Amino acid sequence: MRELEEKYIDLILKRCLNFKTGNALLIYVDLKEHLEFAERVKAKAHEIGVEDIVITCNDLDEIHEYLMKTSLEDISLQPCFDRSIWDTYAKKGSAMLFLGSLVPGLMDDIDADKINKMAKLRNETRIYYRENVGKYTFPWCIANLPNERWAEKIFPGDKNAYNKLFLNFMKMCMVDKDDPVKAWEDYIRQNNYYKNKLNELEITSLHYRNSLGTDLYIEKPKDNIWINLDKTDASGNQMIANMPSYEIFTSPDWRKTNGIVYSSRPLVYNGTIIDKFFIRFSDGKVVECKAEEGNDALHSLIFDNENSDKLGEIALVPNDSPISNTGLVFYETMYDENASCHLALGSGFPKCFSGNLTDSELMEKGLNFSLCHTDFMIGTGDLEIEADTNQGKKLIFKNGNFNI
Repeated sequence: MRELEEKYIDLILKRCLNFKTGNALLIYVDLKEHLEFAERVKAKAHEIGVEDIVITCNDLDEIHEYLMKTSLEDISLQPCFDRSIWDTYAKKGSAMLFLGSLVPGLMDDIDADKINKMAKLRNETRIYYRENVGKYTFPWCIANLPNERWAEKIFPGDKNAYNKLFLNFMKMCMVDKDDPVKAWEDYIRQNNYYKNKLNELEITSLHYRNSLGTDLYIEKPKDNIWINLDKTDASGNQMIANMPSYEIFTSPDWRKTNGIVYSSRPLVYNGTIIDKFFIRFSDGKVVECKAEEGNDALHSLIFDNENSDKLGEIALVPNDSPISNTGLVFYETMYDENASCHLALGSGFPKCFSGNLTDSELMEKGLNFSLCHTDFMIGTGDLEIEADTNQGKKLIFKNGNFNI
């Protein structure tokens, strides 16, 4: 296990963040139990010449305790919500590493209004970060670490639950390969084939259908592009923002979304599980939504955050893919979104538009701007997507997989 952890650290630093000597690094962790791992990352970064390194932790359990004992009216900006250091490091172009972890259902006993107020307070402390993260102004990477409670949720009653979860993480990130960096380079070439095919088709609209009841029409600006994990930061250095990442995505014209879409996997929003839900759009805005589990949280997410009732992302992931093929639901967006086609409510991606467009120009093209960005999964084994292309109508997704 230790050897795999060391390979994981090397992959994050040497390929995901693609460190150059002298860069600064902010490391953020969700649980105190992972501070030791963060220290090991720091030590390895020092070895390759990074001098300015800071580790920060906003422990999920401490956040839960604060929200439990504090009334909605008394919730204020606390150290556990304050992410202004993200802006500090982002403004100087530092690399940012987010070592995420999840305790499924931890916030289920917290009122949705409290969750939403916390989210707003956090977003208000990291305005520059939010405005620039999608532009890749600085290198960043999200990578997850397992914990016992997460493992128990996925493998209930299994004495080897933690080890199973850890090994699944390593397999999904290709850390189990002899040379993980080469394995990802090989995958990027394969993924680029589909990205290039999508861009060659000059898609202007997509029609989603499956047996869950999804019947959704989405239009996209003709001159925007599909992108994937093959990214570069503002300095021209290659980076992988999500580890792992199997998606190809773009931003739609939010004003031209109509129909209904059903979730295919649970969504964990600020620690609350939202499951078995649908969202209905009319002329780009959510007009109806309902969840069998976490309905209050779903409504708070959509209607209590400015412009979270509009789409910012459409993403394609084949059903026959490494994470999907584990047969597991991870209750964590980064893994589950990379197992399934998904959409995102909230902010879109300026990088999906060619040229150096101003915010007003992007808004004219239908790019959504918001402090929030929340992915939810819609892909199934029978998903079909028909697109309007420069070759006419074309079924680009069939039986949950690419058909191009």
